[in-house]
Amino acid sequence: MGVFSLYKGRNVGKLAEVDALSKGPLKQRIDIVGLDLENGEKGVGLKVVAKSLLSYQALPISLNREQARELARQLLQAVGDE
Repeated sequence: MGVFSLYKGRNVGKLAEVDALSKGPLKQRIDIVGLDLENGEKGVGLKVVAKSLLSYQALPISLNREQARELARQLLQAVGDE
C-alpha cells in the first residue's frame, strides 16, 4: 500500500462505475473497486466522484466484507427489494 493510496488496503481492480442522476453541469458517480485489506480479508472500495466545469471532488471509502453486505442490504431495502 503506497503513501498516496485512497483506500485502506490494496486496490485489486475496478469492478464497476455507477452514474448518479444528474442535474445541470454537475456529474456524479460511484466507482466500486475490489480491495485486499491489511488483515488479509477482501473488501470493497467506494469512491464518490463529483465533477463540474471547474471542479473535481473524490471521496474514497473503504468497507470490509460485513460493512459492504450491510450497505447492499440497506440499499435493497431503500428501493423496496427486501
